[in-house]
Amino acid sequence: MKVYSGSKYPKHKSYYKKPFLKTRGFYFLLIVIIAVSSFIYFSIKNTSPEDINDQKFSDQNNLPINSAKVLLADGSLEIKAPNENWQAIGPDFQIESQSYIKTGSDSKAIIELPDKSLIRMKADTQIKLEEIGMADIIIEQLNGTAFHRVNDSSTAIYRVKNGSSELTALGTAFNVFTTSQLTKVTVTESRVKAKIYDKDENIINMRTIDSGTTATINPDLALEKMIETEDVSSNDLIDDNWYAWNLEQDQNYKFFTGIFEQTIKLVITKPEKAEMTVDNEKITIAGETEPGADIFMSGKELDNNDGHFETEYLLGSGENEIEIVVQKGKNKNKRLLLITSTKEKSILTLSGKTEDNAVTLSWESENLDDFTDFIVLKGGTEDPTYPDAPYHSVKSTLFSDTWSNLSDGHYFFRICTLNSENECSNYTDNYETSVGENNVTEGSIALVATKEDENITLSWNLSNDLNPTDGFKTIISQTEDPVYPGNSYHSLNSNERNDTWKKLTPATYYFRVCLLKDNVCILYSNNVAIELEELQQTGKLTLIGAQNGNKIDLAWENSDTPVTKGFKVIMGESPGITFPSKDHHLITSNTATNDSWANLETGKTYYFRICQNLGSSCGVYSNEVKINF
Repeated sequence: MKVYSGSKYPKHKSYYKKPFLKTRGFYFLLIVIIAVSSFIYFSIKNTSPEDINDQKFSDQNNLPINSAKVLLADGSLEIKAPNENWQAIGPDFQIESQSYIKTGSDSKAIIELPDKSLIRMKADTQIKLEEIGMADIIIEQLNGTAFHRVNDSSTAIYRVKNGSSELTALGTAFNVFTTSQLTKVTVTESRVKAKIYDKDENIINMRTIDSGTTATINPDLALEKMIETEDVSSNDLIDDNWYAWNLEQDQNYKFFTGIFEQTIKLVITKPEKAEMTVDNEKITIAGETEPGADIFMSGKELDNNDGHFETEYLLGSGENEIEIVVQKGKNKNKRLLLITSTKEKSILTLSGKTEDNAVTLSWESENLDDFTDFIVLKGGTEDPTYPDAPYHSVKSTLFSDTWSNLSDGHYFFRICTLNSENECSNYTDNYETSVGENNVTEGSIALVATKEDENITLSWNLSNDLNPTDGFKTIISQTEDPVYPGNSYHSLNSNERNDTWKKLTPATYYFRVCLLKDNVCILYSNNVAIELEELQQTGKLTLIGAQNGNKIDLAWENSDTPVTKGFKVIMGESPGITFPSKDHHLITSNTATNDSWANLETGKTYYFRICQNLGSSCGVYSNEVKINF
């Protein structure tokens, strides 16, 4: 028998080796897989639905790590991704880096960036979100106006670029206006670093712009004029509705408002929204300000009741622009309400005549609801009401009434419409008069009115037999024959014979002047109606110009711009000029097409524009012409 020694026996692989499933390595791998799976599971489980919704694109399934979001789209807002067409977007739309965004005319938008900074875009503005990471935010502002509210706790470096100009935020809020030629920045909080680069991306000019400063940046100018600055105050800016709106937004979010921090308080409590549509003829406007502040609303001065005010505003059909201004000392603030009324206005107007001890009343009506009778009310104080005050009932087909044999004294009359349920509505304003010894029957007041832009100036003359010892009231209404104290008024002393109502919104206004005795109107002037039309800012003006010897000749073309007061030709030594500028020529001819400028300094650069003359302001502006003289 052949015997094999153990030492020489060939070694083979064991057929009984442990499978991998029973090794320590398998159990170690299993533990790792379980741990990773658990982490993923609990991460997903702990993500709230709100978090998920906040991150979702409105039209996409996946969200980039860093994206911006539309908070407000008032009017037209469009987006364009690279190599794609423009498309309309709305609130909550998520925006990726490299996207272009633009607003249409009469539009505005608010964009929230990943670090919670905000970009508020004015109408006709276009930007590009070049980079919106948590380390760098780069906004290319191609044209228009945008207010940049930078989160001062953000880790990102926030920059706004326009061509070779760049603005770096230093924990701040600032407004930027750009064209292809220039950048204009107004800093309202903290500071901004302004830089200008050459074609090799080397810094050739740099300046820090402080709060309360406007800087105009133009790389085409000489080095010393590339960045020019001027101081601005909150009062300078608040007259601009754009800044007033941005201030309101900041205050709503309780942001620190920089130079606006000392702005006088103005909070509108009624209506709840600044822009709304109602089916009413009137709207209640109420708010809060500082005690002692003067309050004006569309030319009407309101009472300040220890920091509170409230009034009823008669709406016109369609859109109503209501401007509320408060002022105390040198500080002021304003709010703008845009209220659209869809209700066809009901009109019931009252007038009267007093002779001896009789008062004859007459009225006109339009668009009244169903009613059974007119109720003519008489009271010893203003605003008599039905059925508490003495009254006459007059058929709905009649429009006059006489009260005879009245005792000497002072009276208030008004009318209302009575429905089938014996309820009165559509009350008119008061007709106020005196009979007997206090009634002035002789003498007259002749009133005339003139308008310029949004201002109306009144002037009047008295007959020789009148003695104005107690002064006058000038009274305004949007219905005929305004009366004191029922309508808005100004108080004038006995020596004054003129008065101006300022900043009135477009509408038809009626004015009267009354002669006072013991703070009672004893004689009214004639009724004067003035219509303020919307300022026409349509059409186009095209300007060209060139040096001609020792002068500059300008010529322009008018395409459908309505001109009634001629033109203004404005000149400046920096771009972006508007009226008032360094100098201007007034062209009174409505058909003029040219102008010349002489006695200019050689070696300087001049900028020219022409505008539609609206009196104290400009309407349509032309393009800007730059001439190196």
